Amino acid sequence: MNPIEVIAGNIKKNKNLRAGITYVVEGEVHIVKGVTLTVEDRVTILLVNGVFPRSLVRRSVLIFDQGSKLSAKRFYVKAADINHKPVKHSDNGGIWFLGNFNDASKDGVSVKVNRKNPLSAFKADMVAAYYLGRKDTYISKKTGKELDIGDDIDGVSVLGVGPAEWNISEVRSHYSGDDGFDVTNSHIKLDRLEVKHPTEDGMNVSSSRVEIHKSLLLDVRKTTETDRDLFDLETDDGASFVELYRRCWVRLDGVFGDQVVLSSKEMPKPNTKDDNERHYSFSGQLKSSALVFSIDED
Repeated sequence: MNPIEVIAGNIKKNKNLRAGITYVVEGEVHIVKGVTLTVEDRVTILLVNGVFPRSLVRRSVLIFDQGSKLSAKRFYVKAADINHKPVKHSDNGGIWFLGNFNDASKDGVSVKVNRKNPLSAFKADMVAAYYLGRKDTYISKKTGKELDIGDDIDGVSVLGVGPAEWNISEVRSHYSGDDGFDVTNSHIKLDRLEVKHPTEDGMNVSSSRVEIHKSLLLDVRKTTETDRDLFDLETDDGASFVELYRRCWVRLDGVFGDQVVLSSKEMPKPNTKDDNERHYSFSGQLKSSALVFSIDED
C-alpha cells in the first residue's frame, strides 16, 4: 500500500507529486497563479467525499487557478471516504481548470480575463477521473437520509481556457456525479475523450469549441433518468461546437441531445427534438470530419 500525503491547503509554490505516494485532497485546494504542479506517471489523487463548508462548492475540490501550470504524464483522480479509501460514490467537487482566454462562470466558480496575469499552461498525457463531482442529493452522515443540495457538480470542468493554454492529450471521466466533461467559454483540443456512465450528460459544452482528433467515446446508456444526453450544447455567450476530425474513432451510445445539429456524411441522423428519448448509437472511424453544433438553441 502506498504511503499517504494529505493536501489540505492551497499549493502556493512549485510541487512535485511523486510516484509511489497517494495524495489526498481534503477541502478546497487551489494550484495558485504562477505555480507549477508536476505529476509523475501513474500518480493517484483522492478527493475526500462529504461536506466541507469552507469550500466554494462545499466539497473537496482541486482547482487549477488562472495562470497556474500542470506538467504531467498519466494521472488518476478518484473519490475517497474519510479514511482515505477509494470509493465508488461521487460526492466531491471534481477537478477544475481555469484559463485566461474568456470570462466564464458556473457553480460558484468564475474566472475573468486579466492580461496582467500569465496564461495557464495545462500539459498532460492523460487525466483520468473516477466518481468525481456530486449529484443534487447526498446522504446525510448523521441521519442516513437523502438530502437535497439544490445543485450538482460535474466531474471535469474547464472554464475560460484557450488553445494556447490546453495541452492535455486525453481525458477520461467515468461515473461522474453530474456531467462527465464540462467546457465553458473555452476552445480546447483533445486527442481522446472518453466518458462512461455519467449521472447526467456526457459532454456539456457552453459557448465553446472542442476539437477531438483521434477518438471520442461517450457511453451514456439509457437508464430510468430522462434529459440525460450524449451532448448538451448551450449558447448563452455564443455558439457551441464539437469538431470530430477525419479518421477519428467515434463510439456513441445514448440519447443524442435536444436542439443540436449533426453534420456528418457517415453518422446516422439523430432525433434532436425537445424531450426526445430515442436511443442513438454509432461506432466507427470517420472517413471525413463531422460537426456537432448549436448556434442559438440550448
